[in-house]
Amino acid sequence: MKDGPTFGSVFTGIGGFDLGLERAGWKAAWQIEVDPYRRGVLEAHWPYVRRYGDIRHVDPALLERPGLVCAGFPCEDVSRASGAGNGRLRLDGAKSGLWAELMRLVRHLRPGYVLVENSTSLLVRGLDRMVGDLAQSGYDAEWDCLPAAAFGAPHIRDRLYLLAYPGERRHGAPDETVFAGWAQSQLHAGWARRPEICGVADGVPRRVDRLRALGDALVPPAAEWLGRRILRTL
Repeated sequence: MKDGPTFGSVFTGIGGFDLGLERAGWKAAWQIEVDPYRRGVLEAHWPYVRRYGDIRHVDPALLERPGLVCAGFPCEDVSRASGAGNGRLRLDGAKSGLWAELMRLVRHLRPGYVLVENSTSLLVRGLDRMVGDLAQSGYDAEWDCLPAAAFGAPHIRDRLYLLAYPGERRHGAPDETVFAGWAQSQLHAGWARRPEICGVADGVPRRVDRLRALGDALVPPAAEWLGRRILRTL
């Protein structure tokens, strides 16, 4: 586990970020996920990785400092789809407000990179706050909206991805970003296009839990592509 670049996974869910980053050559150092069902999925696939529950109770002093921290924090208070007051609470909401807990860990751990995924609603409902918080902590940031369809998924599903890094680290030319070239991505080769569980109506234990977990998850090929792009800058 010490042979390659490591990442810590926050709001891990069922491990979409983790699957993609590991395929790109990263190694999981630890995971943080509060939901019991999702934790069970993680335990089955990453039995060797240390896991923590509620991020609000995690002491960052106990965490190994990774090269990258990835996170898809809850979007309920910013997403148009959630219907939660049309995003009025934004990053002050009970769920999306966990962004502050993520920043608490980042400020302590000082990873080389912070990779965040969330709803595109954040472009007008919280991105300014996120970039400001990162800047106050000494991080520059770049971002783009990547559709799942660009990585082989049978649906568009635009998602916002943000990459932050210490201000003294600037990769490539001034006009180059880690997101350049995503429209030409062909990394979907070898990944399943649709989880078979989505097509099963009856007889699947905890089907609702599974569908919710899949609905929350990002597409691993997108994480793989980003993971490879970041490694090119190291």
